[in-house]
Amino acid sequence: MRSNGLICFAILLAILFITVPIPAKEVRGQVANSDFEWNAQNFAGFYYDIDKDLGTERIATTIYETNKLEEPNGVIYTTSAQANDFGFEDWGYYNVIGFLGKKYFAGYVESENADYSSEILFRESTDENSLSDEQLQTILMDSDTETIVTADAPLKLAEDYVLAIKYIDNNGMLLELTKNGAAVDSKVMMPSKDGATMADKTYLYKKDAGEQRGLVIIAVHFKNAVIIENRTVATVDGLWQISEAATQVKVDTEYGKMRIASVSADTITMDNKDNSITLSKNKDTQLVGDIRIKTANQDTIDDANPLRYYIYMDDKCES
Repeated sequence: MRSNGLICFAILLAILFITVPIPAKEVRGQVANSDFEWNAQNFAGFYYDIDKDLGTERIATTIYETNKLEEPNGVIYTTSAQANDFGFEDWGYYNVIGFLGKKYFAGYVESENADYSSEILFRESTDENSLSDEQLQTILMDSDTETIVTADAPLKLAEDYVLAIKYIDNNGMLLELTKNGAAVDSKVMMPSKDGATMADKTYLYKKDAGEQRGLVIIAVHFKNAVIIENRTVATVDGLWQISEAATQVKVDTEYGKMRIASVSADTITMDNKDNSITLSKNKDTQLVGDIRIKTANQDTIDDANPLRYYIYMDDKCES
């Protein structure tokens, strides 16, 4: 009997811990009943950094003939890049941009008042502005948390990259970068020498990414590197990585009912060219990306009671 009880208890635990989908939670914007504009303050689906007040995404609707979002300007989406400091602040700034609710890297920034030595990621990139090449990159790592790296414990990065210390001697520290186990780069660093510069302390890896040439996608700042009891030990206090896979934002690229109308060095604009949208009652329509537009199932629609509608997206999660 005791054995049967244990089996039943084990089965019950298994059932409790099975991963099951949870219904999506609707993240919606403010309700409108006429021309309207949503931004990060009235639609939580847009990218917004409250600590730094970063986030410029907007969707504006203009209603014609009481219920139509006529093409091409019935729906306009805009977003602009803003300067953001690296987690490791001595590197200076980069441009961040929200695009369809997600945070992206838009380019390295040359600051007017920054120390020349600090802008090493900007200076070492051939094509430093991603938006100018009509593309964006996902930010994978941006940290100033100190991490100990040894010859036996390499630095594991995203997208299957690993940075390893091969050795340290009087000539410096030899680093090797691998991807999927194959070496792709090596460099001698001297982070602990007297008068070490930012270049002496910062390991950079750059490559062609989409339309961009020579873009720095990995940066690692070494606070020091020493040998302790015949053991190589280095301290990393700055880490940056963006995806080598570019997100294209070329003009005329379509996202749902909208398409990219223009791209500049700092701004993306979309419109609903060739896609007029009729706002009729109890309707749920994909608008752009994961953002949808929903209308009310209201009984009376007239001048005194115009049709209510809002934009939203599903916040999906699993237990």
